[in-house]
Amino acid sequence: MTVSCESNFPGAGTGWTVIQRRKDGTINFNRTWSEYKEGFGDLRGEFFIGLDKLHLLTQSQPHELYISLGDFSNETRYARYNNFVIGSETEDYRIKDLGTYSGDAGDSLADHKYRFSTPDKDFTYDKCPPYFSSGWWFSNIGCYSCNLNGKYIQEDIGEETDGIEWREWKKNRPLKFTQMMIRPKSCLF
Repeated sequence: MTVSCESNFPGAGTGWTVIQRRKDGTINFNRTWSEYKEGFGDLRGEFFIGLDKLHLLTQSQPHELYISLGDFSNETRYARYNNFVIGSETEDYRIKDLGTYSGDAGDSLADHKYRFSTPDKDFTYDKCPPYFSSGWWFSNIGCYSCNLNGKYIQEDIGEETDGIEWREWKKNRPLKFTQMMIRPKSCLF
């Protein structure tokens, strides 16, 4: 398995495996279940590692999840979860656990112990994946808590509800940059 690593991410420490990155819109995240399962993109640029790999990594031992977010004013925030576990394909890659939240971005994943949905395999009540043109762990209480795989909007155009968003920080305003990283909790860095 080939992965992208962050040896020393500012404020997060060392030993992270990057599982998702958005930074310029070069990769379309409007993908099928099969593509999200396998992963896609360029490890040096925008990509999603793949749900099968994510499940295997988080099942092998307890992991932390670190999410770095950036807006169009170059302000950054982060969200950290101390026990990130993703289910198998038979469980529709459900977020089984997040653990405890810490950070300054707000906890937009609080309601996301849901199955992963894509436009061609949608488990949401509100048809979130077709609207957002992406796959994500959408909440069943509404589509708008967060979506880091949404459409890449090239500028902050205000309340854009189908872009990359983290509601607890920027409401529905689009974000410029996201990076999701995991590392084993056993790492003592």
